[in-house]
Amino acid sequence: MNIHQLSVIYVDEQDRILVRFNTNEGEELRLWLTRRMVSRVWEPLQEAVGHLESKKTPLPDSSESTRRMLTDLRRAEVLQQSDFATPFKDESVKLPLGSEPLVVTQMNLSVQDHKHLQIGFEERLPQQEEARGFQVAMESTMLHGFVHLLAAALTKSQWKLASAAQDDAHAGIVDEGNGEARPRYLQ
Repeated sequence: MNIHQLSVIYVDEQDRILVRFNTNEGEELRLWLTRRMVSRVWEPLQEAVGHLESKKTPLPDSSESTRRMLTDLRRAEVLQQSDFATPFKDESVKLPLGSEPLVVTQMNLSVQDHKHLQIGFEERLPQQEEARGFQVAMESTMLHGFVHLLAAALTKSQWKLASAAQDDAHAGIVDEGNGEARPRYLQ
Protein backbone atom coordinates (compact mmCIF):
# COMPACT_ATOMS: atom_id res chain seq x y z
CA MET A 1 0.00 0.00 0.00
CA ASN A 2 1.37 3.40 -0.97
CA ILE A 3 0.33 6.20 1.36
CA HIS A 4 -0.68 9.40 -0.42
CA GLN A 5 -1.97 11.41 2.55
CA LEU A 6 -2.10 11.05 6.29
CA SER A 7 -4.32 12.69 8.88
CA VAL A 8 -3.94 12.41 12.66
CA ILE A 9 -6.39 14.35 14.83
CA TYR A 10 -7.65 14.18 18.38
CA VAL A 11 -11.46 13.83 18.58
CA ASP A 12 -12.59 15.26 21.90
CA GLU A 13 -16.03 13.56 21.90
CA GLN A 14 -14.41 10.14 21.52
CA ASP A 15 -11.33 10.93 23.65
CA ARG A 16 -9.37 9.10 20.98
CA ILE A 17 -7.03 9.90 18.14
CA LEU A 18 -8.37 9.34 14.63
CA VAL A 19 -5.76 8.29 12.08
CA ARG A 20 -6.66 8.22 8.40
CA PHE A 21 -4.54 7.00 5.52
CA ASN A 22 -5.33 7.86 1.89
CA THR A 23 -3.57 5.58 -0.56
CA ASN A 24 -2.46 6.17 -4.13
CA GLU A 25 -5.06 3.54 -5.09
CA GLY A 26 -7.94 5.75 -3.83
CA GLU A 27 -8.58 3.84 -0.61
CA GLU A 28 -8.98 5.26 2.86
CA LEU A 29 -8.09 3.30 5.97
CA ARG A 30 -9.29 4.62 9.32
CA LEU A 31 -8.33 3.74 12.86
CA TRP A 32 -8.74 4.92 16.43
CA LEU A 33 -5.80 5.11 18.82
CA THR A 34 -6.61 5.12 22.52
CA ARG A 35 -4.51 6.68 25.26
CA ARG A 36 -3.56 3.22 26.44
CA MET A 37 -2.34 2.15 22.99
CA VAL A 38 -0.35 5.34 22.39
CA SER A 39 1.28 5.13 25.82
CA ARG A 40 2.38 1.57 25.01
CA VAL A 41 3.89 2.29 21.60
CA TRP A 42 5.28 5.82 21.93
CA GLU A 43 8.74 4.81 23.17
CA PRO A 44 9.15 1.85 20.77
CA LEU A 45 8.06 4.16 17.94
CA GLN A 46 10.73 6.68 18.94
CA GLU A 47 13.34 3.92 19.13
CA ALA A 48 12.40 2.68 15.65
CA VAL A 49 12.73 6.18 14.20
CA GLY A 50 16.14 6.53 15.84
CA HIS A 51 17.19 3.13 14.51
CA LEU A 52 16.23 4.06 10.95
CA GLU A 53 18.09 7.36 11.17
CA SER A 54 21.23 5.76 12.65
CA LYS A 55 21.32 3.25 9.77
CA LYS A 56 21.07 6.06 7.21
CA THR A 57 23.93 8.03 8.79
CA PRO A 58 26.24 5.73 10.73
CA LEU A 59 28.30 7.58 13.32
CA PRO A 60 31.38 6.41 15.21
CA ASP A 61 29.81 7.62 18.47
CA SER A 62 26.61 5.62 18.77
CA SER A 63 25.52 6.91 22.16
CA GLU A 64 21.84 7.39 22.85
CA SER A 65 22.20 11.17 23.06
CA THR A 66 23.96 11.29 19.68
CA ARG A 67 21.27 9.16 18.05
CA ARG A 68 18.58 11.31 19.62
CA MET A 69 20.22 14.50 18.36
CA LEU A 70 20.56 13.06 14.84
CA THR A 71 16.90 12.03 14.86
CA ASP A 72 15.80 15.49 16.07
CA LEU A 73 17.86 17.20 13.36
CA ARG A 74 16.48 14.91 10.66
CA ARG A 75 12.91 15.45 11.91
CA ALA A 76 13.34 19.24 11.78
CA GLU A 77 14.69 18.96 8.23
CA VAL A 78 11.83 16.70 7.10
CA LEU A 79 9.16 18.88 8.72
CA GLN A 80 10.54 22.00 7.03
CA GLN A 81 10.05 20.29 3.67
CA SER A 82 6.65 18.72 4.42
CA ASP A 83 3.24 19.91 3.27
CA PHE A 84 0.91 20.38 6.23
CA ALA A 85 -1.33 22.86 4.39
CA THR A 86 -2.99 20.63 1.78
CA PRO A 87 -6.42 19.55 3.07
CA PHE A 88 -7.04 15.84 3.55
CA LYS A 89 -9.15 14.53 0.66
CA ASP A 90 -12.56 13.46 1.93
CA GLU A 91 -14.34 12.89 -1.38
CA SER A 92 -15.64 9.50 -2.31
CA VAL A 93 -13.01 6.88 -1.67
CA LYS A 94 -13.04 3.13 -1.26
CA LEU A 95 -13.24 2.01 2.37
CA PRO A 96 -11.85 -1.56 2.37
CA LEU A 97 -12.25 -1.87 6.17
CA GLY A 98 -15.66 -0.19 6.26
CA SER A 99 -16.71 3.28 7.34
CA GLU A 100 -16.17 2.65 11.06
CA PRO A 101 -12.54 3.14 12.08
CA LEU A 102 -10.98 0.09 13.63
CA VAL A 103 -10.14 0.40 17.31
CA VAL A 104 -6.49 -0.60 17.52
CA THR A 105 -5.95 -3.19 20.23
CA GLN A 106 -2.53 -4.29 19.01
CA MET A 107 0.28 -2.59 17.10
CA ASN A 108 3.34 -4.36 15.77
CA LEU A 109 6.44 -2.40 14.78
CA SER A 110 9.26 -3.91 12.74
CA VAL A 111 12.14 -2.32 10.86
CA GLN A 112 12.39 -3.66 7.30
CA ASP A 113 15.75 -3.61 5.49
CA HIS A 114 16.88 -0.68 7.66
CA LYS A 115 14.79 1.55 5.35
CA HIS A 116 11.14 1.26 6.41
CA LEU A 117 9.17 0.81 9.56
CA GLN A 118 6.34 -1.62 9.06
CA ILE A 119 3.44 -0.94 11.38
CA GLY A 120 0.67 -3.49 11.79
CA PHE A 121 -2.62 -2.20 13.19
CA GLU A 122 -5.06 -4.81 14.49
CA GLU A 123 -8.48 -4.76 16.11
CA ARG A 124 -9.49 -7.82 18.15
CA LEU A 125 -12.72 -7.25 20.01
CA PRO A 126 -14.72 -9.89 21.92
CA GLN A 127 -17.81 -9.52 19.72
CA GLN A 128 -15.84 -10.05 16.48
CA GLU A 129 -15.36 -13.42 14.88
CA GLU A 130 -12.33 -12.22 12.92
CA ALA A 131 -9.77 -9.56 13.63
CA ARG A 132 -9.61 -6.52 11.36
CA GLY A 133 -6.34 -4.92 10.47
CA PHE A 134 -3.80 -3.74 7.97
CA GLN A 135 -0.11 -2.94 7.67
CA VAL A 136 1.71 0.11 6.37
CA ALA A 137 5.39 0.55 5.60
CA MET A 138 6.69 4.05 6.26
CA GLU A 139 10.02 5.36 5.09
CA SER A 140 11.68 7.87 7.38
CA THR A 141 10.12 10.99 5.80
CA MET A 142 6.57 9.70 6.24
CA LEU A 143 7.42 8.31 9.65
CA HIS A 144 8.70 11.68 10.91
CA GLY A 145 5.47 13.30 9.67
CA PHE A 146 3.37 10.63 11.40
CA VAL A 147 5.24 11.08 14.70
CA HIS A 148 4.92 14.88 14.40
CA LEU A 149 1.16 14.71 13.82
CA LEU A 150 0.72 12.16 16.60
CA ALA A 151 2.63 14.43 19.01
CA ALA A 152 0.40 17.37 18.01
CA ALA A 153 -2.72 15.25 18.60
CA LEU A 154 -1.35 14.18 21.99
CA THR A 155 -0.85 17.80 22.97
CA LYS A 156 -4.48 18.56 22.09
CA SER A 157 -5.67 15.48 23.97
CA GLN A 158 -4.14 16.64 27.27
CA TRP A 159 -3.45 13.00 28.09
CA LYS A 160 -0.34 14.03 30.01
CA LEU A 161 2.03 11.85 28.03
CA ALA A 162 4.76 14.42 28.62
CA SER A 163 7.51 12.66 26.70
CA ALA A 164 5.34 12.55 23.59
CA ALA A 165 4.42 16.21 23.65
CA GLN A 166 7.99 17.30 24.29
CA ASP A 167 9.43 15.13 21.51
CA ASP A 168 8.11 17.41 18.83
CA ALA A 169 9.03 21.04 19.23
CA HIS A 170 8.04 21.97 15.67
CA ALA A 171 4.24 21.63 15.81
CA GLY A 172 3.57 24.73 13.67
CA ILE A 173 5.75 24.07 10.61
CA VAL A 174 3.90 24.33 7.28
CA ASP A 175 4.79 24.21 3.61
CA GLU A 176 6.12 27.54 2.40
CA GLY A 177 4.90 26.80 -1.12
CA ASN A 178 8.07 26.58 -3.18
CA GLY A 179 6.36 24.20 -5.60
CA GLU A 180 8.36 21.07 -4.82
CA ALA A 181 6.59 17.74 -4.47
CA ARG A 182 6.41 17.05 -0.73
CA PRO A 183 4.86 14.44 1.53
CA ARG A 184 1.32 15.46 2.48
CA TYR A 185 0.04 15.48 6.03
CA LEU A 186 -2.81 17.13 7.89
CA GLN A 187 -2.90 18.25 11.48
